[in-house]
Amino acid sequence: MARKVGRLAKVVLGTTTIGEMGKWSLDGITMEMLDASAFGDEFKEYEIGMGDYGTVSFGGWYDPADTNQSTLIAAHLNKSKIGNAIKFYVDNTSYWTPNVTNLSAAGILIQSIKIGFDKGGIGNIEVTAQCTGPWVLV
Repeated sequence: MARKVGRLAKVVLGTTTIGEMGKWSLDGITMEMLDASAFGDEFKEYEIGMGDYGTVSFGGWYDPADTNQSTLIAAHLNKSKIGNAIKFYVDNTSYWTPNVTNLSAAGILIQSIKIGFDKGGIGNIEVTAQCTGPWVLV
């Protein structure tokens, strides 16, 4: 069984690694479960509704001098979609990215960016984004 070591992962925007990132998570596709039960049913019955491409979240240390972190903040403020310029590496060569080949609208929309500080720690940044299409492992 092949295992991937987390220390080899990274988040890249364009051709540059986003500085100071230390974690990322791609939630994957979920399906709505529509309640189709009726009066008198003993158990609930369901139908599958619309799918949702899920969210991606990533974070690490906040660095106001990192241009990629600034680009993410600007994309959030401007409500701009980021296409396949964003890559979530699982090792030195393989990465997940929006699959614009199968759906040109694929990408992410930044839902939230949280920046926080603690007197006894290092400033951090947490990004959550809604996926707008399928993803592919390259």
